[in-house]
Amino acid sequence: MKQALVEIKSEIKNKFLAWNNIESKSLKVLLLLIGLGLIGLKVFTTVLTFNWLPSLLG
Repeated sequence: MKQALVEIKSEIKNKFLAWNNIESKSLKVLLLLIGLGLIGLKVFTTVLTFNWLPSLLG
């Protein structure tokens, strides 16, 4: 269990290091918008699925 936590912490640190190495602010903004867009798309499709499923079964 401790080994898994150590691995997760090291992965998070690596992601932050990679993020901090990006010097272009426009690239950071683009990556944030893409990430938020993907999250929004996932939430939107999940909500539509859960609204659609009961009407299909009922």
